[in-house]
Amino acid sequence: MLTLYTFHNSIYTQKVFMTLAEKDLSYDEHLINLFAAEQYDPEYLKLNPKGVVPTLVHDGNVIVESSIILGYLDEAFPDPPLMPVDAVLRARARHWMKRVDDTLHAAIGVVTFATANRKVLIRKSAEDLAAHFE
Repeated sequence: MLTLYTFHNSIYTQKVFMTLAEKDLSYDEHLINLFAAEQYDPEYLKLNPKGVVPTLVHDGNVIVESSIILGYLDEAFPDPPLMPVDAVLRARARHWMKRVDDTLHAAIGVVTFATANRKVLIRKSAEDLAAHFE
């Protein structure tokens, strides 16, 4: 049984959604509302101490970090394979994934945070904002 702890606005979660769809895998979805700070719930922090999404639980085993989840899904459910058979091509695929993790995600994080949270943050007082970011 696969359970995915997710938030639909999360770019990291979108990668996992694509992999689950490509592999036609069924899963239970558990929404973690980042706008309501549910990622800091003590029960969720037991699964993912960083308090981020996505988190995958497979038969009681917890897998965190989106790119690691993708690799796990490809190895645990090898048909259809998403990685090339050739070692050089696999290395190139991993390089592209690293580039996405190191550059795209880092760059888009600021934009995503600013746009996704704007409606919530704009209503807060200066004191509440300070407390929020603390």
